[in-house]
Amino acid sequence: MALVIPVKEKKLMDVKLGELPSWILMRDFTPNGILGTFQREHERLRKYH
Repeated sequence: MALVIPVKEKKLMDVKLGELPSWILMRDFTPNGILGTFQREHERLRKYH
């Protein structure tokens, strides 16, 4: 039996084309949400420098 992952928790590359509109609407586009995304990405990439 396959594990079902909610659309909200999927990464962009894992979202099917039909799920894309609902995935986009579930993203956090508030200033804090956008800032948090940049901070997570910065910390993820920081380990390579």
